[in-house]
Amino acid sequence: MAGEAKQLFAASEVALHSSRKDCWVVIGGKVYDVTKFLEDHPGGEDVLLHASASGDATEAFEEVGHSTSAISMMDSFLIGSIKGYVRPSASRATDPWGLDAPPNRSMQGNKGPPNPNTFLDFLLPLFVLGLAFAAWYYLTFVSKNH
Repeated sequence: MAGEAKQLFAASEVALHSSRKDCWVVIGGKVYDVTKFLEDHPGGEDVLLHASASGDATEAFEEVGHSTSAISMMDSFLIGSIKGYVRPSASRATDPWGLDAPPNRSMQGNKGPPNPNTFLDFLLPLFVLGLAFAAWYYLTFVSKNH
């Protein structure tokens, strides 16, 4: 029965299990009881406790890039799945008024020609260089004569 959900849980029920003595984590709509794994987790127990308290740890789990052995180990901790699970990032992406909506990627990766250099891009460094030379000249020659 590895890989199959054994029981359906409400998200509110899973939220009650976020302590060191009873820690459940939701990843991809599946519920894992990681209480016995807290001390052995390579990232430390606080990582799992935070993931448990956050509600859905799918995004955090995927960002870390777990090994295939870590992913296969998850089956031994599987206890069920969430009723009517909808991945949070998918629901945020469809909400145009959501505060957590993903950034508009149309402006990123603009592969058009770079902006041409303006006259100020050339003049400003020359001005700073001239100012530095004038300060050096004043401090070296003029101030010693007075």
